[in-house]
Amino acid sequence: MVQTAHSARPDADVDATAKAAPAARPERDRSIDSAVGLLIVLVVWGHAIAPLSGPVAETIEQWLYMFHMPAFVFLSGYLTRKSAHWSPGKIATRLLFPYAVFQVLHAVVLSLTLGEVSAPHLLVPAWTTWYLLSLLAWRLAAPWVARLRYAVPVTFAAALGAGTIAVIGPDFSLARTLGFLPFFALGLVWRDDWFARLRVLPVRMAAFAAFTGALVFAFITQDGVSRRIFFLHEDYADLDYTDVDGILVRAGVLLAGFVLTLAFVSLTGWSRRWLAQAGAASLVIYLVHPLFLYPGREHGYTTALSEGTWLLLLTLAVPLFAFLVSRPAVIAATRPLMDLAWWRERRTAAHHAAPRH
Repeated sequence: MVQTAHSARPDADVDATAKAAPAARPERDRSIDSAVGLLIVLVVWGHAIAPLSGPVAETIEQWLYMFHMPAFVFLSGYLTRKSAHWSPGKIATRLLFPYAVFQVLHAVVLSLTLGEVSAPHLLVPAWTTWYLLSLLAWRLAAPWVARLRYAVPVTFAAALGAGTIAVIGPDFSLARTLGFLPFFALGLVWRDDWFARLRVLPVRMAAFAAFTGALVFAFITQDGVSRRIFFLHEDYADLDYTDVDGILVRAGVLLAGFVLTLAFVSLTGWSRRWLAQAGAASLVIYLVHPLFLYPGREHGYTTALSEGTWLLLLTLAVPLFAFLVSRPAVIAATRPLMDLAWWRERRTAAHHAAPRH
């Protein structure tokens, strides 16, 4: 889902995940892949437990929403900065193709789940596909955002102001693009030596305390805080806030996201092979997992099992799902859904194989 290889190309994540699991290159930072892998597992876990409504599941869900997408966007910005080339045409092709395909697939699966036709809407992202449109906008704007003086404070102010304008909403994922932009900007201006500064023992202890505090906060407030404030895709009026209250709430959400993103960076930096493989296949995992979760999302889970049992089963199943989907065979099988180049290669091969008269 984010660029997971230190490649010279800003669209390397699509190549790395949509073709085949690439062999590790000497310059590849597997700790970044592992961090991305951990985040994609948390994303799938959060979506899987969303139909559960008990206090434990609600607490975990709110806790995850406080940091997992801010951290993903931060890593997208950081790895975009690592790219040496900027090609608008290639960026657009590599993100818009899977967006269009999965908009249709979401509509098909949703239609089968509901038993009624649900037509795809290319302008309004379906569930998780918003990230492709936002990533497209962030990457296209990266050269200008990176040159902004005080890029993070400026984009922070833009994120707060976006909530006051009703027309900035889910269409084209514009609201989320502006709402999460400060985290992308942080990644663009991030310096490599800052990693080491965050990974000393005192800072890591503070990072652990921050995550613990966020979990306690989520437990205390899970019954009264709407998850919608973390999605950043609605204006303040839709959330029943005045502009002043909405700005204060969103400022708190963004600040918590920054603190926990830095805490996440502090507590990572290590590498695990299966997480690194999941990180390299993050786009595949991200795009495929909602297709399996639609029945539970729309109808809930059977009450034949207790909620605690469901939580345990899903907690065990999600890492296994990420492991299986990140296998080379699955990545190769899903490449036609992810990569327009696959179709171009088939067309070229068919052209060369055609008999000449």
